[in-house]
Amino acid sequence: MTEKPEHTKSRAAKWWCLLAVLAAVSLLAAACASDADDSAADEPTPDTAQPAATTAVDDGDLGELNESASSADETGADEDGSSAGAQPGENDTSAGGSDTEDGSTEDGSASAGVTAPADDVEVAALHRFDECGAVLDYIHENAAAAVGPWGLGGDFGFGGDVLEAEAAADDSAGAGAVSPQPGVDYSTSNVQEAGIDEPHVLKTDGRRMVVASENRVHMVDVTGPEPTLIASVQLDDHWVSNLLLHGDRVLVFASQWDIIVPFVEPGGEPSGTEPAPSWGPTTEIVEIDLSGATPRVTRRLDIEGNYIGARLTDGVVRVVTTSRPRAIHWAIPQTADLGAQERSTGANRDLIVGTTLDDWLPRYVLNDDTGTPVSGGRLADCDRVWAPPHYAGPGTLSVTTIDIADDGLAGAMDTTTIMSDGSTVYASHDHLYVTTTRWHDWGVEPAGPGDGTPVETEIHMFGTTGRATSTYVGSASVTGTVLNQYSMSEHEGHLRIATTTGQPWWTWRAEVAPESESLVTVLAVGPDGLAEVGRVDGLGVGERIYAVRYLGDIAAVVTFRQVDPLYLLDLSDPTAPAVRGELKITGYSAYLHPLGADLLLGVGQEATEEGFTVGTQVSLFDIADLDQPQRIAQWTAPGGHSQVEFNALAFLHWQPSDLAVLPLNQYPFDDSGSEPPFIGAVALGTAGAELTERARISHADPPLRKCRESREIIVSPDGTEEPGPWERYCWFDTDWQAQVTASAVVGDRLYLASNKALESVWLDSLERASLLTWAR
Repeated sequence: MTEKPEHTKSRAAKWWCLLAVLAAVSLLAAACASDADDSAADEPTPDTAQPAATTAVDDGDLGELNESASSADETGADEDGSSAGAQPGENDTSAGGSDTEDGSTEDGSASAGVTAPADDVEVAALHRFDECGAVLDYIHENAAAAVGPWGLGGDFGFGGDVLEAEAAADDSAGAGAVSPQPGVDYSTSNVQEAGIDEPHVLKTDGRRMVVASENRVHMVDVTGPEPTLIASVQLDDHWVSNLLLHGDRVLVFASQWDIIVPFVEPGGEPSGTEPAPSWGPTTEIVEIDLSGATPRVTRRLDIEGNYIGARLTDGVVRVVTTSRPRAIHWAIPQTADLGAQERSTGANRDLIVGTTLDDWLPRYVLNDDTGTPVSGGRLADCDRVWAPPHYAGPGTLSVTTIDIADDGLAGAMDTTTIMSDGSTVYASHDHLYVTTTRWHDWGVEPAGPGDGTPVETEIHMFGTTGRATSTYVGSASVTGTVLNQYSMSEHEGHLRIATTTGQPWWTWRAEVAPESESLVTVLAVGPDGLAEVGRVDGLGVGERIYAVRYLGDIAAVVTFRQVDPLYLLDLSDPTAPAVRGELKITGYSAYLHPLGADLLLGVGQEATEEGFTVGTQVSLFDIADLDQPQRIAQWTAPGGHSQVEFNALAFLHWQPSDLAVLPLNQYPFDDSGSEPPFIGAVALGTAGAELTERARISHADPPLRKCRESREIIVSPDGTEEPGPWERYCWFDTDWQAQVTASAVVGDRLYLASNKALESVWLDSLERASLLTWAR
């Protein structure tokens, strides 16, 4: 009898694949069935609604520009009497004041919302609406021009060591107690930019540890001889994405498909203009107060749309969400002939004209600790809605600013919304950037990706120098697509962004698709937005980017298809970036981490010379000579995979112990099913410019080996049947709950968290000190 591992397929996975195929079919159908009249959209129409054009001072400081813009938004008022700057939490449900839902003013006249600039200032290419009628006109005209026989497409709902503020001393520790110091007494999350925290499943201030696990949040006291569970908060049906900790306040970010019910004033009746409840992706931000003896949920903020990311700087959180239009029941052609498609397109245009602003703009509801709504309405006022220089699709991108150090969700919140999509978030100390692949309107531009048209990435820049505001500054486009947030970096007044052109994975119309290559574009950051000043291209022709890391004036870029070229780029002259060195090795690095000035650690996959990956690889590179980088150490785990390859926050480097920790799932290549997998984390020593495996840490139960025998019935040509040989299938039941999701150091212990438990090991010996199992 031969032994073979058992392979099964998830029925749920098949359904997700089917939905993805249906979404692709919808997009392709919309591309092929554009109305003939849409070709006129290539030329601007004189009567197209345009938002107000804001002005920029010629030689002003960007921070002053943002402050003045914020001040104008908060204190200004429309001519019709509607107040500007109403914030979520102030019961504003119609930021347009006296504007009616059809976009006209009370006297019935349509308003384009154009504000004339002052004569002595230069007009910037920014478009801000000054009232709700202009927003709706803009949406109606652009969406109607883009709609096809199947609607607008893509409506299936599918939509990367910080010096934190010093934690306040525990009252119980006495007046003379000294707070633990980040980087000395405890580790902080492995974030991209120092001083800018990113949400993760584990946060600690050296005294408490907050851990997200499935739909629960656990608070653990780590000051005693053993960690003690203080409390666990369950978040109903929401699956926790990650969380932030600041002082005694925790913000938990949870996502799910749910219903947003329009807010109604207590004791009031629903308004006739209020939108109906909407079913779709929602983002819930849960605020937990840790100041008392027992942690308690104080407020919940529900926002329509997908959670994209968040950043915490100096006690201010900026949350990025995207939303799609509310449920519009598009007409679809009943037959395949062109006439049916044209009729369907006309019907969809009529549907768009009949929509109101609340069919397009996201809403929010703020609930108190009992779950009772206390405020709600549109997420952003109409005068806080912007449009990029060109139409970017029917979705919205919103940045909501919350002062977690002040009143948290109880305080005033500012939201800036632009008419675009978003997918990747990067933040510097002065700006927040959100990128997305540029929206393509096949009705206006029949050529598209796969037809030789280069894919572009839209970059939307927000100023964040205001304490509790985020101001849209401008947008820019670069050729290619980004990998993740590490593809971007702001340095000395310039944004550097690494992209890959073409799509090596694209098979449709491959004969006209350009061969892929990668490039780094440098854009000057100014009060009017972003302007390209330099570019270096030709990196990894036929490959795509797998990792990027910026080190001041240096950029390290990894591309891969069969071998891993590690490129070192000199960006000291923004107008003339140049490749300095290149190192080709098998495999690739998916995450790069600096270890001092001249060493770079890479985590990824080893591969054969033909490009087939074979398991986890950690490499140590010497980059002291930019012209000749070298790999000086290597560690591999055949059959292994690590979360660090797609989640840098899962990586920990504790410099005082020269210790690197990464989650690891390792499956043996032996297909007999006789060798168990490893589920846990590996600790690597990095002292002396070497990589040494110091320990493997796991709190998984010993895997249980199971076997099953079966045989086929063989049918001979004459129709007789007889049993075939017996075959034996063996496999291991894997303790998936024990997969390590995060690690942290507090005092003399290393902690590892999973959905099963929180384990601590001694830093000196890496032997188990305790195991705290979450109650099921």
